[in-house]
Amino acid sequence: MKTYRTIFAIILLIAYAKSNAQFNKNTKKEIVIGVADSLYSEVLEEQRELWIHLPEDFDTNDKYPVIYVLDASQNFYSVVGMMTRLLPWRLPKSIVVGVRNTDRQRDFTPTNVPFHRGRESKTSGSASNFLKFVNEELKPFINSKYPTEDMSTVVGHSLAGLFVVYTYLNSENTFDSYVAIDPSLWWDNENLLRQSENLIKDKNLKDKSLYVAVANSLGKDIDTVQVRNDKSVITEQMRANLKFHDILVKNKKQLDFNWEFFNEEDHGSVVVPAQFNGLRSVFSWFPFPELWRFNTPNSYTVDEMIDPYYRHYKKLSQKMKRDVKPDWALVNDIGLLMLEGPNSPEKALAFHQMNLRFYPDEAKSYEALGDYYVSQKEKLIAIEYYKKAYQLDANSDAKAKLDKLKK
Repeated sequence: MKTYRTIFAIILLIAYAKSNAQFNKNTKKEIVIGVADSLYSEVLEEQRELWIHLPEDFDTNDKYPVIYVLDASQNFYSVVGMMTRLLPWRLPKSIVVGVRNTDRQRDFTPTNVPFHRGRESKTSGSASNFLKFVNEELKPFINSKYPTEDMSTVVGHSLAGLFVVYTYLNSENTFDSYVAIDPSLWWDNENLLRQSENLIKDKNLKDKSLYVAVANSLGKDIDTVQVRNDKSVITEQMRANLKFHDILVKNKKQLDFNWEFFNEEDHGSVVVPAQFNGLRSVFSWFPFPELWRFNTPNSYTVDEMIDPYYRHYKKLSQKMKRDVKPDWALVNDIGLLMLEGPNSPEKALAFHQMNLRFYPDEAKSYEALGDYYVSQKEKLIAIEYYKKAYQLDANSDAKAKLDKLKK
């Protein structure tokens, strides 16, 4: 059992090392997590600054989902940082786009309330215009400049969380996934909240993922029952979010949502844990569900080890509307470890054959099978695989191995 656990730990370590490399050092030995970009918005009549994080091993021939992060100055760093913990097991490699603010009250509120909570808010009420900017300018700009696929997520907190819910209810096809963290649904006497049930009924939201996080900003001296019955300003944030929870539950058969209450967090401290849980929630379909099988590989047949891969990546391909494959190096490493740990050559062969099936045009798939047959003292079969590897791309390593076997 100890050996098998060691195998699983090595696999995780390999993946962690790859994902941790996202924080690259430049020639000045600075740790760089993104670049600044911008576009001029005709809709908003202003320049908008964007912060962009690209995946490790970024390849312009690949396509990536996009995670749009509102209030970038406060939230970009944490979202990018937690990618190192969530990749590659919990999230697909993604482009992160942080949208910096100019007037957040203007952009994130759906109605104009000139004065609220003792402060002027004359510019409020232009969420529809900001949504137009997102649909007609921001997303096309990102899609034209970066290799994106047709899958996107938006993350917002407080007023930005209000905008996330507003977009979910009014323009459900803008994004595929919505992460609303302690959204300000109290805005304008719960104006959006009062419309929400009718808006839900008029939309097809089953294929859209929504995560809503709610903070306990009132402390432990008051419970949710008291909040629901209270009418004071101090409870309006939490009260509105509890009402939204009830509406979501009432319509749960036609929705895909997760609602989470953070009893130990307030409006400010809830952001980071909710970002982490929210991303995991809206990408809950992505993780490979049966990694634990590597702990005890001798307990399973070859088919029981291999079939979950084929099923999972078929599901991912359907969800992401493109051909999704397991990481070649990871599958190869598992194949090698099947020989070193449980000494199971038939399982090792199955993993190398899996790589050949997913990557039939890669010389390394044939070279790895040649290496396998050398380990099994099957010289003639190994020669054929090395020949194929060399034919594909004049692979020098395969040629050297081939020449050695022919002596």
